[in-house]
Amino acid sequence: MGHERVSSLPQKTAKWVDLVKKIGSMYADEIPVADIAAQTLRNVRRQYESLSRDDAVKAVFAFLVTFSRACRFGDPIGVLKDVGVSLPHEPTLLSIVKALGQRVPIGEAASEHGQLALAAAADALGQWYKDNATRQLPLFKPTSDFLESWKHLGTGSGFCELSRLYFGRLTERYLNYFLDRVASATSPSIKQRIQFQHEIKSHVDDVSKHAFETAKITQSFAAGWFNAHVRDHVPGETELEGFLAIAFGKLRDELRREEEGK
Repeated sequence: MGHERVSSLPQKTAKWVDLVKKIGSMYADEIPVADIAAQTLRNVRRQYESLSRDDAVKAVFAFLVTFSRACRFGDPIGVLKDVGVSLPHEPTLLSIVKALGQRVPIGEAASEHGQLALAAAADALGQWYKDNATRQLPLFKPTSDFLESWKHLGTGSGFCELSRLYFGRLTERYLNYFLDRVASATSPSIKQRIQFQHEIKSHVDDVSKHAFETAKITQSFAAGWFNAHVRDHVPGETELEGFLAIAFGKLRDELRREEEGK
């Protein structure tokens, strides 16, 4: 179940190498932007080989799964409490993100992987709520209607959306992280390095869109996995790691195709 590749992914708005060329256009003759683009993808793929086994990444994803499952029930706060997740009676987006942070051990949360995973998950939760809110509600002010907007998250399609947002945000962060470092190591002068870093920041929306389009590959199995592994019980570590291994494997394959120009 869920191991098949999407038969036809939508064409990306811009291929990665073209996006990096756009970012480094003013130094096209001095900085090997094609090499920077390829090395960035290789570095991200290398990271994704082991992230499914990273404790911080697993803890963050376990919270997303657990929270999604709880939203299926009439008393999500009670369901979460039964599995050790505490939320106030009238939660806010901020209190949900705070509960997420509390599920990751301090040492793991402080690691590079932990910081990136937590930030990506917080962004994904915020974006999912923004996209699915039944009506405009305050993000940080408690209200009894707040949980109504999360009901759809308890479905396979709802979790599918959150999953894509999470992997898109995580990929965006890793692309920016390595793009900055590869470009810095390649730039012939400090001035050009600073300018290139500035250009990367000015194209943050383009990188974000590319990462979200890349994460489409994870939607081919997320809904089915949720319905099979989450609807009736809280999945264990083996099940969670299995999902992550498939997701990161699909992302690695997609990034490899980008590097090969396919």
